[in-house]
Amino acid sequence: MQLRLSTRNDVRLFTAIVVVAIVCGSVLLNFMIMPPDLMRKTMISGAVIAMILSAPVAYFVGTRLREIHDLNQRLRQAISFDPLTGAHTRTNFHSRVAQLRRGPMSLIIADIDHFKAINDRFGHQAGDTALQQFANALMDNCRASDIVARFGGEEFVILMPATVTRDGLIAAERLCQSVRACPITVDGTLMNVTASFGIAGLTDPARIEQAIRAADLALYRAKAEGRNRVCLYDPHIDKTVGPASATSAL
Repeated sequence: MQLRLSTRNDVRLFTAIVVVAIVCGSVLLNFMIMPPDLMRKTMISGAVIAMILSAPVAYFVGTRLREIHDLNQRLRQAISFDPLTGAHTRTNFHSRVAQLRRGPMSLIIADIDHFKAINDRFGHQAGDTALQQFANALMDNCRASDIVARFGGEEFVILMPATVTRDGLIAAERLCQSVRACPITVDGTLMNVTASFGIAGLTDPARIEQAIRAADLALYRAKAEGRNRVCLYDPHIDKTVGPASATSAL
């Protein structure tokens, strides 16, 4: 069997283990040949030596445990938060929603207007900057209890617990105005960006998918009516906004 020591810490740990083994072996050998009156002193000396030599082993083991803990933290961060914007991921959004109790909630879907044109004209780096500043505008104007998540591309979903639809509509209007009032800086140039918002109400977290679909239809209507606005879902949208018109509104 071939022993592989891939890092400097592996070499140090292996060396410390070998030293401990040699010392412990010599102590046992002395037990076999030493006079009885020296047994007690030797046992004490051996215990002291063992404790001294075990310190580096404990240190390196502790270092490895910290490295594993840090890696787990980074993995958990990557799963829970979007690396570009800092918003919750879709997976973490649903995990957080599943922990909520029944009650009035407002769900908002926000989408940057003409985002493809921004990418095409200024490049993907500018698009990433736009996404970051857009996400900051949303998160800065939401409460700590609100869940702001990036669902993909330029689409963000915001769940506002303990919020009736009327108050959610007011919050969405405030978010729309905040985005409109804060030009995005790209390579030192100010660029005006707007966003469209769709909103729907719900009371049961288990029906979050239905609420997302409803808010999505409201978003499509906001796009179709000229963008840069907020649209509240109502049942008539199901009849007036079909898949074809929803796609063209983007």
